[in-house]
Amino acid sequence: MTNFWNEDGDFDYEAQVESIDREKAAVTAERAGYPGMTDAFHRFGLYGGVADEVITAELLDAMGRWQVLLEKAESTEDDVDRKKLEREHETLERAIHDMIGD
Repeated sequence: MTNFWNEDGDFDYEAQVESIDREKAAVTAERAGYPGMTDAFHRFGLYGGVADEVITAELLDAMGRWQVLLEKAESTEDDVDRKKLEREHETLERAIHDMIGD
């Protein structure tokens, strides 16, 4: 079980809400058949009462490419390559927001 008490002895409500939202995203990703994309579902707010019509093959493909670009950008050591990957990632992120009407 996750401990939501911070070092000052205060309850961290934001961490608790974040944990609950991530759990919902994991359930939604599993329901869509893409359990490895929990981070993408969480990032785009696709959890909880998301209608099945929202989660299209086109959206899933874009989210998969978004996740790969993010991982490549984070692991690339060359600054020029990283900037290029980050621009592609940001462009795709905007497209995904447009797809989900966000």
